Amino acid sequence: MDFMTTTIFSNTTDFSIVSLIISFIVAAILGLAISSTYMLANHKEFYSKSHAWTLVMLPPIIAMIVALVVPIVGNNLASAFSIAGVFTIVRFRSEPTEPKDVAYVAFALAAGLSCGLGYIYIGILFTVLMIICLFVLSLCSFASPRKKTMLLKITIPEDLNFEGAFDEILEKYTSGYTLQKIRTSDFGSLFEVSYKVNLGDNVDKKAFIDELRTINGNLNIMLTQKEFDI
Repeated sequence: MDFMTTTIFSNTTDFSIVSLIISFIVAAILGLAISSTYMLANHKEFYSKSHAWTLVMLPPIIAMIVALVVPIVGNNLASAFSIAGVFTIVRFRSEPTEPKDVAYVAFALAAGLSCGLGYIYIGILFTVLMIICLFVLSLCSFASPRKKTMLLKITIPEDLNFEGAFDEILEKYTSGYTLQKIRTSDFGSLFEVSYKVNLGDNVDKKAFIDELRTINGNLNIMLTQKEFDI
C-alpha cells in the first residue's frame, strides 16, 4: 500500500499553498473528530470545555508548524536542534484534570504531525483506529471498578475509643472497608478517623450515616466519592 506512505508534498523543501491548505483542512477535521470522541466518551462524567476546544485546534496548529518548519530546517542538523530547543520552553499553564486527557493530547499531536508531514492517509487511518479503540473501551467500561469505593471521615470525641467502635455498622452497610488514617484536630480534643469503604448501589446512605452519628456524638461525618488504586 504505497499510497499510505506517500506524502502530499512534492518534497521536503517545496510545499505548495494548495498542499498546505489540504493539510490544514484534514488536520482540522481530525481534530474535530478527536474532540467529539472525547466529549462522547466522557458525556456521563465531567469534561473540560476548554480541553475539548484544545483538541480541535491542536492538530491543525501542529500541522502548520511542522509544514512550515520542515522546509526551513531541511537537512540542516543545527537548525533542527535549535528549533527543537525552542519547543522545549513551552509549558502548559494548567495541568490536565485527568490522566486520560494527556492521552487525548498525544492523540491530537500525532494526528497533526502526520498531516503536517503530508501523510494524510496515515493520519486518517490512525485517527479512525484510535476512535474505534476509545469507543470500545468506553462502551465496555474498561477499568471501571465493580464496587463504589468511597472515603468515609468520622470525627469522634477525645474520650471515645475508636478501636472497633464502628466495625459492626461498617460490616452491615459495606462489602469491605479499610482503615486509612487517624489524626487529631482542634488541638487534640477531637480525632478524625478515615476509612476506605465499598458501598453497593442500593445502600441507604442516610441510614448509614445516622447509625454512625449515634456513636460519634453527632459530630461531623463526611462520605465522599474518591478514586483509589484497588
